[in-house]
Order: sequence, then structure tokens, then C-alpha cells
Amino acid sequence: MKKVSVCLQLKIVCIAALAPFLCACSQGAPSVDQTSAEQQESEDTASEAWVSPEDLAKADSLDRAIIRQIDTEHQKILFYSLQAQKSYALKYDSSTTIRDRYDQELVAGQLTCGDPVTVTFIKNSHIAKGIWMSEDLERTDDIRLFDIHIASRTMDIIDEPFSLAKECPVICEGQLKELEDINESDTLSVIGSDNEIAAIVITRGHGYVRLIGAEPFEGGWVEFGQDLIRQVEKDALYVVPVGAYDMSISKGPDEGIKQIDVKADQEIEVDVSDILTQADKEGQIIFTITPSEAVLKIDEKETDYSKAVSLCYGIHKVEVSATGYKSVTQYIRVGEEMANLSIDLEQAQAEDQTGGQTDSSTVSGNQAVAVASGEGEYRVYIDGPAGAELYVDDAYIGVVPVSFAKKSGKHTISLRREGYINRSYTLDIDSGENDNHYSFSSLKLSSESSDSDLAKSALSLMSDALGSLGD
Repeated sequence: MKKVSVCLQLKIVCIAALAPFLCACSQGAPSVDQTSAEQQESEDTASEAWVSPEDLAKADSLDRAIIRQIDTEHQKILFYSLQAQKSYALKYDSSTTIRDRYDQELVAGQLTCGDPVTVTFIKNSHIAKGIWMSEDLERTDDIRLFDIHIASRTMDIIDEPFSLAKECPVICEGQLKELEDINESDTLSVIGSDNEIAAIVITRGHGYVRLIGAEPFEGGWVEFGQDLIRQVEKDALYVVPVGAYDMSISKGPDEGIKQIDVKADQEIEVDVSDILTQADKEGQIIFTITPSEAVLKIDEKETDYSKAVSLCYGIHKVEVSATGYKSVTQYIRVGEEMANLSIDLEQAQAEDQTGGQTDSSTVSGNQAVAVASGEGEYRVYIDGPAGAELYVDDAYIGVVPVSFAKKSGKHTISLRREGYINRSYTLDIDSGENDNHYSFSSLKLSSESSDSDLAKSALSLMSDALGSLGD
């Protein structure tokens, strides 16, 4: 995992007085009828926490939930119950109490997807009477450096380990996803307490980019904004974070820029055939490298850096290594006549010196991940869904069922089929001396998501949830 200057971590908030209050709803469905004695006990406990007895008395049911979606136009909120592991919708009105964790009044529009709340409501009328931001669950936003281990149900955030709750919902734009749907390029919010994560929200997901007419640039580089660099390969499908970009594509002196807008789970085609060839330009790079005996490779070729190095305009791969030091791999963009670049290698720890540990970093983007290719002794077999195109770390492999040479580590698996919605998974392939077999869920027809507009989707989901609330 990369080092960053700002460490994100989950804050731990334990409210002892909240525990008995919440256990009233911990054993069953989100709608729980209470006897008068149970009601009084809950009221007493609530007053010790932050829910007033008066507010609790207005309702007959209580739940601990995560907000999935908010429809302010129709005054409905879609919740996911942490106790019952099911979704349900409630209506709200001017009489609904909404407060933050500091007991300050809020309006529904100030709530966001992923907020942990305690909610009281009237079961038969599906009306929320009180919504309080949870005090025992902490939300941490803007998480970009993470590592999810599905088999062990753990998650590392900036190298700090957390466990995943047995039923840990993954929410993206109101939709429920699976842990496997989370891509390393996504931005997350996590909700949890102590060292356990109770829910994950994908606040910035990913879409897909396919290049058309890119044959002259194969072997070159495509850059999405300033943060993501990938090599241009034949028939590649790029997994790209949602957002608007100045997409730059280059090979040697040839370079062009296209404006693109990547939508969640959608594929866009970008035609680069109209990019004209530029005049041949070169820039001089003066390298200052410590230690001085380090070996410099540029675009896989060992290079003498005792004097200025001439490089064509565009993106180049730079590798620096020396015995007893951690290697560095980074990408540089040459776009000026003269530039300086300093690289200081970090001494390796004793246990690392024989392991060839590499510190990968970039000047203008992320390192491209090598595709598991070639004829290896062991292979990874993708058995389903049949007929889908398989891409591993952006590179086209073939049509499922298909296999590729096994290479341990994390890899992004993308499945594509004309007329269907693309899906991506992150696989953590083991280093064992064996073959691996995977089969994924069938892709959904693109027509099934024609109502992907958030408001329409919210109404559909909430109508279904309202109908099943009393079940």
C-alpha cells in the first residue's frame, strides 16, 4: 500500500448508555411492536441516551439503520436495517424529528447516503417520527487507500486493519452492491465502531473507457486527469473513476487531448483517430540520483544519467534500483525543453534486501499494473458468465470461459458483453501451486437499468420497500 502524508483512520466512539437502548431492536425485523412495559423501559433508556421519551412515545417501532437513499421531492427515505439486513422505506413530514449527534435540528436534505441513524416510526402508516444520527457508529469519508480481504472479511485502511461485520452492506448511489464490486480506484466512506466496519458506501465509483482508432498509439500511454496512467493496448477496456477528464493519449512526440465524462457503471467509447501527429520534439532531463551507483532504466532500457538525457515528449517509465535499497518505479511526462528530476532511494531493511521490494510512485499518475500473461505452469480459469468478454487489469483476455496465466496479487477483473451492464471485480489471487477457478454472476441487460436516473430509481426502490415493510 502506498504511503500518504495524511492518515485516515476510524475514530472510536463508545457510548455505554446507548447499548441497552439499541438492544430493543437488535433481535428482529426493523418494525418491532412493544408492550407498554417494554415501551416504558425503552423510554427510560432513551432518556439516558439522546432520544427523548416524548419522541419515542410517538412511535411503535425502532431500528438502527443506514440511510440508502433520500427523496426530498416525495419526502421518502430508504433505510437499510443493520439488525434485519433488509431495506425499507419511510415517509417523513414536518412533524418528524431529525437531529444530528450533537442534538442539533436538521432537515432531511442534510442527511446523506451512508449516514448511520436510529429511527423510530409507526409501522402501519410507514411514517418516520424520529431520526437521530448515531452516536456509537462513526463515519469516515474520502478513503482512497484501502485493501479488502474478502476471504478473511478484513479491510486495511492506510495499513490499519479492521474487521468487516458479518452482514456488511455496500451501498453505491442507493443501490446495494457486493464487496467484490469495490474497485481499488473507488473512493469510499466507512461506518463502524471499535475495530469493526458495519457498512461501506462507494461515494465515487467507476465506469469504463474504450478507445477507438488508437492503433497508432499502441505501446504508448493514456492519462485520465492527473492521477491515472495506463498503457495503450489493443482492445483494452479501462476502469476509470467517475468524473470529467481531460484524457491525454500519447506515444513519443504524438499526443492529443479529449474531454470525457465517465459515469458510474457505464462504458463510453472515445475516438482518438482524429488526433494529428505533432512535430518531433525532445526534452532534456537532468537526473540527480542517490546513491550514485544506482542503475537507471527508462522504458526498460538501462540509461547513462551522468549527463542530460534526451527524451521524446510524452510519458516515460523510469526505474531506479541499487543493491541494499528499495527500488523506485515512476512515470514522468516530458513536455519541456529542460527539466530536473531528483530520486533518493530509501535503504531497505535487512529482511527486505533479498526480497527486491519496490517502492512504486508516480510523477503524474499511477503505475500501470502488468497483466498476467504468457504460458505459466498454473492458470486462472474464468468459467462464467459464458459469452462475456474478459479483461484483466484493463487488457483483453478472451471470451468466457477462458483462462490466463496465474500471477499472484490483486487484479481487476472486468466483464463486458454487448447489450449488458459491465461489471468489475477485484481478485486477490493466491501464490499457491495450483489452478484457480472463478465463476461470476450473470450480467444484467442494459435495458434493466434504463431507469438508472436516481430519482426514478429511488421511487421504484421505495415503493417496493414500502410494500414489504409490514412483512
